[in-house]
Amino acid sequence: MPLLRAAIGLLAIFFAHYLGRSAAGLHRRREARSRTITWALRASVCVMGVLWGYGLDVLARVVLALVLVSLGAGVWAQLRPPKDEGLVKQMFPEE
Repeated sequence: MPLLRAAIGLLAIFFAHYLGRSAAGLHRRREARSRTITWALRASVCVMGVLWGYGLDVLARVVLALVLVSLGAGVWAQLRPPKDEGLVKQMFPEE
C-alpha cells in the first residue's frame, strides 16, 4: 500500500506543476478557466488519495511539501520570459 500511495503522490506532484503553469496562464488570460479547474481537481484528488487512511504521516508530509514546490516551479516556469537562443542563426549562418 505505501508503494501505491507513493505513486499517487508522484502523480500529485506532476499535476501540481501543470496546475501552476495553468494558473499563471489563467492570470495572463492565456489559459481557459476549465483547464485550470481540471488540473486543480486532479491534483487535489491525488493529494486526498495520499492522505486517505493514514492521515498526515511522513509520506504525506513529503508529498505535500513537494506538491507546493512543484506548484511554485510551474508558476515560475510559466511567468518567466523564454530566452531566444537564436538557434536558427547558429545552424544556418547568413553568408
